[in-house]
Formats: sequence, structure tokens, C-alpha cells
Amino acid sequence: MKFLVYGATKGRGDGLGRTVALSLLKRGHRVQGLCRNAEKAAVEKDFPLEAIDLQNEVGQNRIKQLIREMDPDVIWSACGSGYGEPLWTLAQEAIKEMIEANVHNNIIFCKTCAPSCLDGGPHLILTGSVAGALEGTGAAVYAGTKGFLTPFVRGQRAEYARQGHNAKISLLLLPSVRLTGFELIADAIEFVGRQSRAIELLIN
Repeated sequence: MKFLVYGATKGRGDGLGRTVALSLLKRGHRVQGLCRNAEKAAVEKDFPLEAIDLQNEVGQNRIKQLIREMDPDVIWSACGSGYGEPLWTLAQEAIKEMIEANVHNNIIFCKTCAPSCLDGGPHLILTGSVAGALEGTGAAVYAGTKGFLTPFVRGQRAEYARQGHNAKISLLLLPSVRLTGFELIADAIEFVGRQSRAIELLIN
């Protein structure tokens, strides 16, 4: 299978995208990575990694071009941001970061990629969290921004269905990455990517 992975680097968190990308490579899959940091892209040696700015039209057009050239089976957004502090202690910058990464970034990414994921196209997978689905499993702002993803992907599928399309836009809801393990997440990405219709997979 061919995977286009957005967020295929190690940032402030656990390096979910890069570690799972390496696991997919070891399983014999082809991986093309995308990230925002040109310095990280320049030093990546294990798989092709390209820096793009999703916030501007040039970056969005480059992703569309890659989808046409690569014809991936799966487009996976591994990006996200989370802070565990309660709302009353959160810095304003942390709140902005979570809204940007977990909400706005996913909107732009889907607007860019989803039209290619209709009917026989690739499978688009967003990375959510059990904190957005199960009560009491995450801090308020993190849970709220991740909880946005469920109605967001369902709404997209409904919009395309009204136009007669099968939109393969799925949601993977993860608990703590360290408790889940990267290999299980790679299993889940493979499983979702092979489905002919969109699903929501909660790992708990």
C-alpha cells in the first residue's frame, strides 16, 4: 500500500506520525511524508519527507499534485496538539495551539484532500482521541477540540453522500499513544485504509 502521511516528524509529543511511518515502511509499504518544518524535512533519511505550508494556496496545491502523482491508498493526518492542564491554568498560547492544530488544520487538510477521496479514491484518515468521545478521559480544551472531529467527518460524509458520492473519510480515536503502542496504531491505520467505506475506529 501507499501512504501519504501528514505530520511525519517528531514534534513536542511522541512522534506518532514518524514512528508509525517507519513501522509501515518495515511492513513493506511505501511512505511519503509531509511536515511543516523544512529543517526536519532536510535531515529525514528513511523516507521522502517534504515541508509544505498548509495555510497557503501554494502548499495546498502541492498536496493535490502529490496525490495525483503518487495515487496513494491512504492519506493520514497524524497531526495534533494536546495539553493536559485544566482550563483555568492553561496559557493562552496553548489554547490557540490546540484550536489551530486539532480544528483549523484538519479543516484545511480535509478541504484540500477530501475531494480526491471519493468513490474509488484514497482513504482519508484523521487522528482523533478517546478524550473527544468518552466523558472524563481528557482535559477540557483538548477534549473539546478533539471532539470536534466526530461531527466534522460525519458532516463531510453527509455532504458528499447528498451528491451521490461515497466519501472515504474516517476517524481513528486513540487513547494515550504510549499506552496503545505504535505497532497497534500501525495495525489500525492499515485496517482502516483497506476499508471500502468510511469508519470510526475507537481504540480503548
